[in-house]
Amino acid sequence: MSAQTVPAAPAVTMSGNGHRPILVVEDDGAVAATICAALGRDGWSCVVAASLAEARARLQRDQPRLVVVDLGLPDGNGIAFVREAASCPDLGVIVVSGRADEVDRIIGLEVGADDYLAKPFSLREMVARVRALSRRLDAGSVTRPEAAPLPAPPAAAAMASEQQGWTVGGLQLQPARMRLRDAAGQETRLTGGEAGLLSLLLAAPDNLADRETISDRVLGRRLLPEQRGVDQLASNLRQKLNAASAGQVTITALRGKGYRLVW
Repeated sequence: MSAQTVPAAPAVTMSGNGHRPILVVEDDGAVAATICAALGRDGWSCVVAASLAEARARLQRDQPRLVVVDLGLPDGNGIAFVREAASCPDLGVIVVSGRADEVDRIIGLEVGADDYLAKPFSLREMVARVRALSRRLDAGSVTRPEAAPLPAPPAAAAMASEQQGWTVGGLQLQPARMRLRDAAGQETRLTGGEAGLLSLLLAAPDNLADRETISDRVLGRRLLPEQRGVDQLASNLRQKLNAASAGQVTITALRGKGYRLVW
């Protein structure tokens, strides 16, 4: 479907079914238009935001019923916005993302999202999930676990802002923006799980975290000893750090202790 122009909504827009509008947070205009067209056929009105800054403004101005949010946004990590939106008691949150791996799905749900759809997705399924979530909101049956706080950056390594990140071994680490930047300016994208692990290691004493802490804080659940989710996540992040820093920044496994970020 070709991109359509989505008209700006007034301060509060009521859709044909009597509900407040749906806020679609998506920087791809064609995708946003397709989502809005499908929801419009079901009687919903939509307002669109293409960035975190615009999404926050729309959240205050338009008082949406639900938010459909993509995690990959041009001005930051959509996970932070999911946390903010989920703090509104009468607002439903559905994450729609190209990040289909289990780690990102778990993080999205753990920080407060009510549902998760991986791209490519069925428009019919998306509309059905919007309906179901709206019914749950009407019935007052939406409950969310309390989101665990994100680790604070260590004072010794903190720079001017979280968005700027940390510079170690000639490599810029920017977990809040889910990316690494090498000395030549080349960027490497991180998944949500990799960014969460990197942030946790940067904040930990001696940059060391045990498997149980990583499992709880990053994966959102306690893994059984035979499950290798933490080890796979650490391996994936290690490969990206090694490639971006020519081996100067890496993650080492310490038997009986966990994983440490070293440079």
